[in-house]
Amino acid sequence: MFVYRKYLKHILAGSACTTAALLMGFVESAQRPAASYVITANIKAQEGTRFFLSYLYGGKAFKDSTIYQNGQVVFRGQLPEPLICTLSNSQNQQLRIFIAENTQLSFSGSMNQLFDLKLKGGIQDSLYRIYNAGYGQISQEFRKDLEKSGAGRKDHASPAYLRYRERVDSLLNSFVHTYASSTAAALAIIDSYVTNPDRKAAAKAYTWLSNKGKQGFYAKRIQQFSSADVRLSVGNTVPDFNLPDLQGKKHHLSDFRGKYVFLDFWASWCPPCRAEHPMLRALHKKYGDDQIQFLSVSMDSSDPAWRKAVADDQLTWLQLGDPQALSGPLADIYGIKSLPASFLLDKNGKIIASHLRGEALAEKIRTLLGS
Repeated sequence: MFVYRKYLKHILAGSACTTAALLMGFVESAQRPAASYVITANIKAQEGTRFFLSYLYGGKAFKDSTIYQNGQVVFRGQLPEPLICTLSNSQNQQLRIFIAENTQLSFSGSMNQLFDLKLKGGIQDSLYRIYNAGYGQISQEFRKDLEKSGAGRKDHASPAYLRYRERVDSLLNSFVHTYASSTAAALAIIDSYVTNPDRKAAAKAYTWLSNKGKQGFYAKRIQQFSSADVRLSVGNTVPDFNLPDLQGKKHHLSDFRGKYVFLDFWASWCPPCRAEHPMLRALHKKYGDDQIQFLSVSMDSSDPAWRKAVADDQLTWLQLGDPQALSGPLADIYGIKSLPASFLLDKNGKIIASHLRGEALAEKIRTLLGS
């Protein structure tokens, strides 16, 4: 607990708010949920500039827009719960990512530094900024420790890394226990143990959330991620999904029941994924799609990058794309936070093997098909 208090005290020093006041505001907002939000931005921009507010929820992308008029931007609407939103515009390529909720929120600052707009009125965003400021302080000390010791960032056995990990874990533990019903607590767990995959730690941290906290969209992502190993063990049926191919036609994974299926998750930016493609081309040429269905799912957020990689690598079997990539619900359900990832399925959609590559995959397919 002392680590959390150390960083929290440092962050809030000189601030008008106090921990008690922030906590009281959080409790009051939970007791009196607003029906809708009003988001305003008082900045200087060109008249007619269009602003966009977007977010992902339940596997769907939502986007609203409004016009800059009379020195102000105004969005009105309703969210199902506090969510990570992105504010963007037609004048430049800058973004401002924040947690929106059903209340009055106001931005101020410069159009030339949209990413750094100041936000007032959001309890969840304020809590999340407190956590990230604490994490930032710990990360800064970690960098100094690395410089002094000469250890590498990826040396997870070094004293510098072990101290860093202990401080981050302590910060997270204290923050989540303090704000166990908050969206910010769930996001902090995601940052620590989902983005940097650690299923065991994620499962433990999930139990620190309150019953109310576990009902949130981001908390459910933690639960899906932490239980993926059990859900996707050999002999279990894989979750179904429905994704578009290069022509926009959608396909369910369950459409291929009755065939063996090799399900491959990859991305254009993943060198190990693309290194597998020559062997997959050879396997597809040998077996076609009659005996076994080859099915690749791109985790590219960029559609042009996906299409170019498919053409460059001469991938002739069925290609599906998930634009939500590693941040989407499909990646959560399948527990995918690094690539490549693959599953070999029997004719009933049950897992025969997972994460086979190279000759191990070729030998398994030869054994299955008897050739």
